[in-house]
Amino acid sequence: MDSIDYKKIREKVSERKDWFVDRLKKYVEAESPTDDFIQNRKLLHSIAEDFKELDYQVEWKESVLSAGQIICRPENSELQEDQLLIGHADTVWPVGTLDKMPWKIDDNVIRGPGVYDMKAGIVMMQLAVKIMKELDLKSKFRPVVMITSDEETGSRDSWNEIEKIAQSVNRVFVPEPSIGLEGKIKTERKGSGRYQIKVTGKEAHSGVEPEKGASAIVEMAHIIQKVDELNDYENGISLNVGLISGGKAVNIVPGECIIQVDLRYMKKSDGEEIDDKVKSIKPVLRKTEVKVDGGLRRPPVVKNEKNQKLWKLAQNCAQELDLKIEEGSSGGGSDGSITSQFTATIDGMGAVGEGAHSPSEKILINETLDRAALLTAMVASE
Repeated sequence: MDSIDYKKIREKVSERKDWFVDRLKKYVEAESPTDDFIQNRKLLHSIAEDFKELDYQVEWKESVLSAGQIICRPENSELQEDQLLIGHADTVWPVGTLDKMPWKIDDNVIRGPGVYDMKAGIVMMQLAVKIMKELDLKSKFRPVVMITSDEETGSRDSWNEIEKIAQSVNRVFVPEPSIGLEGKIKTERKGSGRYQIKVTGKEAHSGVEPEKGASAIVEMAHIIQKVDELNDYENGISLNVGLISGGKAVNIVPGECIIQVDLRYMKKSDGEEIDDKVKSIKPVLRKTEVKVDGGLRRPPVVKNEKNQKLWKLAQNCAQELDLKIEEGSSGGGSDGSITSQFTATIDGMGAVGEGAHSPSEKILINETLDRAALLTAMVASE
């Protein structure tokens, strides 16, 4: 680490402030909701061309299930080992959001759909590569970049490709947004699960012969109580019944009811235990049947030895850059949840701001540029 001139990194990043803002504006104004493959491909093409300007080769992973992924590798590199920077181009915002939530700069604040989650992170990756090139910073590991287009909906299409590349690299940096205005780096993430529970009962006229029916809604009330009893907030386990539907009319004993359940957990063993309990739910009422679909999705990011080494590297680089950083835990998942199952991963290395998935989405420019300097120093370190 002694060969890295940390002062020059900060100076160079500061000099590239206008470059950073201009490129971020281009990406934010290229609206890219996950389910709009055409818009996402346009943005991915733009990102690919920008990496080519940095002397990167771009490999396309085409798909009919998403807009695909791009993997960017530096040309003419003699390094044998790789490190991965991974992010996503898709957002939760539909096309037309800019009309109500336009790109806006107000002193140190930038607002706009996707600016925080996570288009600033994509520009930060490019800026890190650019600064390393300008300062001729050498790393032991070749910086490879992967950009996906389906992270916001669970990375189902890109999952296998992420696993494949994660198994081939030494370490992974995830410039997803940091936590809040404090900018805490994510050294832990909860795992997640998703379930659909369907109860089938027996319909009957509620006034003429209710005794011949079996209420799916009443049965579901028992099931919801069972699900709620599985919550253990102190140990990071939470189950939320977020959607419910059922019944045809107020004078018909309902023959069907469906709920959607979201699970979050901190420990793999807890997730497996809750998964088994949810899938083992049995009906209480006669003449009713229960069907459970779904299961565990993103695994948790935990504080294991390999991940903690990257956190220690972050602390050392931050100290050299005269920056203060803190660590935190996130209840949401990311592609880092996938990579951390195979190699050292540090998440939340992206923008400082707040309001992901909300109309108040914003980043703090100077603080985010400081994080870009941190990312550059870590990628350049051995």
